[in-house]
Amino acid sequence: MSLLRKTLLYLFLVSVPVVIGGGWLFHLLIYRGIQYEIDEQLSSDLAYVRQQLAQGHQFAGRFPLDNPRVEPVGFGRLIGPVFTDTLAFDWRENQRIPVRQLVSTEVVRGKTYRITVRQAMGELNEIAHFLSLVVTGGFIILLGLLVLLNGWVSRRLWQPFYRLTNRLREYRLDENTPTVFPDSVIAEFSAVSAALNAMSRNLYQQFRVQKEFTDHAAHEMQTPLALVTAQLDSLLGTEPLTSEQVELMESAQNSVRRLVNLNKSLLLLTKIDNRQFAEQQRVDLSDLVESLYRQFIPLADYRKMTWQRQVSPGVQKTLNPYLAEVLVTNLLKNAILHADTSTGSTIILTPTHLKTRNAGPPLPFPADQLFGRFVKNPARPNSTGLGLALVKQIADRYGIIVSYAYDSLTRVHEFTLSLPAS
Repeated sequence: MSLLRKTLLYLFLVSVPVVIGGGWLFHLLIYRGIQYEIDEQLSSDLAYVRQQLAQGHQFAGRFPLDNPRVEPVGFGRLIGPVFTDTLAFDWRENQRIPVRQLVSTEVVRGKTYRITVRQAMGELNEIAHFLSLVVTGGFIILLGLLVLLNGWVSRRLWQPFYRLTNRLREYRLDENTPTVFPDSVIAEFSAVSAALNAMSRNLYQQFRVQKEFTDHAAHEMQTPLALVTAQLDSLLGTEPLTSEQVELMESAQNSVRRLVNLNKSLLLLTKIDNRQFAEQQRVDLSDLVESLYRQFIPLADYRKMTWQRQVSPGVQKTLNPYLAEVLVTNLLKNAILHADTSTGSTIILTPTHLKTRNAGPPLPFPADQLFGRFVKNPARPNSTGLGLALVKQIADRYGIIVSYAYDSLTRVHEFTLSLPAS
């Protein structure tokens, strides 16, 4: 949930008890105000009745609600004015209605009277309820408008933040110039933009330096390695050479070849880390797997292996063509080189996954180290230990999930690449 929606949600949740409590309090205030005015009116009516009695006027109780009601009582303890709420029969409406009454005993001209004055409350209560509903409804509407206005204002205020986040999503280190983040008239967002611009310039500079170092290192290392390889080949062609010299030179050649492969793999890993393979296009994995399958047939025949494939036609994914070839090549090479001689290997391609299966002994190290760099089988010292690391690095680059399983009963290793839907 976004910060704006969460803020509006909290504002709404806080407003609910405020509306309920405010409506109840307003209703109580209206009711108390009406009651106070009625009590004052009843007190005036009581004074009027007392005055009329003092002048000898008689009240027969023929008025609606039997109001006022004057009853002679015997001498006793006087009762002060008492306000109460009750029900009384109204012959005009032919039903009992709520009333507010004031009861008091008064001594007038030597006689004691019990005087009751009443005021109907039905219409006044309806007015109080109506006013409470109107005010509460108006408050709810006002609150709704306030929430909408607050949402609109907040969206306007947060627009610079959304522009910054959109620019961050598009941020790439391999651009020709440092990424520039837009400025804002809001001081806080302007400070964030300035910090991001400074960070962008520093990262761009570091990326350029590292890329130049990688390119120069690749160029400078290839030349002496090629010279060493050529000189060793020339030495092997000279006569006479002892068997010991030939063996030493062949060992040196193997070491140079391993160093060349190691150099290429490390440079490729560095370029993948630096996202230097930005170009992407639709790659036909079916054609790629078929082509590489045929290239590895001689190696499979040399190792007397059964080399099989099950390839679904027309499987296409959006990848960098070169990285796609490196990914599939390393996976197939691993399936052949690490399989037992005279066994079989299988590659399976469907629209959802790419699998390789080969028979062989269990791993000589924990399975969670399988895709680490320089992790290799001690039985193959000439391996660079970077083949599966490249597979994992390229797969992570394109959101491909790599998994490994080993069946100890059938002694089958299975690598699975779960291909994305794109």
